[in-house]
Amino acid sequence: MVADIEMQNNKIGSAIQYFREIHHISQGKLCQGLCSVATLSRIEAGERDVDSFLLETLLERLGKTPNHFELILTDFDYISFQNREEIKKQIDNNNIQAAYNRLHKYEKIAGSKGTVHKQFILTSKAYLNELQGGSVEETINLLMDAISSTVPDFKTNKIKDYYLSNTEMNLIIDIIKRMISADMIGTAKSILMQVIEYLDFHHLAEDSYMIYPKVAIIASRLFMQSYELNKALEMCEKGIDKNKGNRKLDYLGELSFIKAQIMEALLKAQNKWVPGHKDCLKQYLKAYYVLEFCEEYTISDEIKKHLQEDYQWEGID
Repeated sequence: MVADIEMQNNKIGSAIQYFREIHHISQGKLCQGLCSVATLSRIEAGERDVDSFLLETLLERLGKTPNHFELILTDFDYISFQNREEIKKQIDNNNIQAAYNRLHKYEKIAGSKGTVHKQFILTSKAYLNELQGGSVEETINLLMDAISSTVPDFKTNKIKDYYLSNTEMNLIIDIIKRMISADMIGTAKSILMQVIEYLDFHHLAEDSYMIYPKVAIIASRLFMQSYELNKALEMCEKGIDKNKGNRKLDYLGELSFIKAQIMEALLKAQNKWVPGHKDCLKQYLKAYYVLEFCEEYTISDEIKKHLQEDYQWEGID
């Protein structure tokens, strides 16, 4: 058993070193906020028995999406993984007390095991605060503490200097969304610009096509609110372009809808819009059919109503 673990550690450590070196990433850059350079050196050499959650985050920072079960080597790994999955399940199902019970158990076994575990605990507390009707400010503070666990410079406009995992990126996106809902528009936009700069600068993530469209939706809507319509259109089109790598239709319907709204707003600003404008109608219909196919009926019904009232379009059943 010990020999098997050592062999698996060697394989994972070698993979981390290989991908790090072909992308010309220093050890210090990769492990920043996660562990020491000395620890990473021992991981790459296969000399350190490290928990799977840290390995998972290191691989994600290298743009690789690991199989959780391939990284589980010890009883601690298995128990921790089971607890994390159960906590997420209970939160998704709005079972607040059950989630708190599991989280308390997880905190006892993993709370002192490293920054990735601390981040998961704080993130879970943030979502539970939200479910309980706690203030959005408290949720934001908990999420900020969570991201700062592994990205200590997050508040100082330096995230481009990091190599972030998808978990870290999605956490930042959640912070931006909640800042917008709390009317913290200036701060949200500042962080959003950091994220866009980061995504434009880094091209490692295998599934970055899942991250960029989400960011594009938020950014294009924010730019629309401030009447920066050309910026909104540019961001929307980048999101659609990035979404081409996704074999699913996730985000395409909403991005197409936003693009149609921006096109219409630009034409109206130039006094060129007329009811039934061909290009706008085509874009709205593209969005409508994608959203209908994806069963996103709330937005598709909004489009249908708009086309019938403002475009006198009766072609939608």
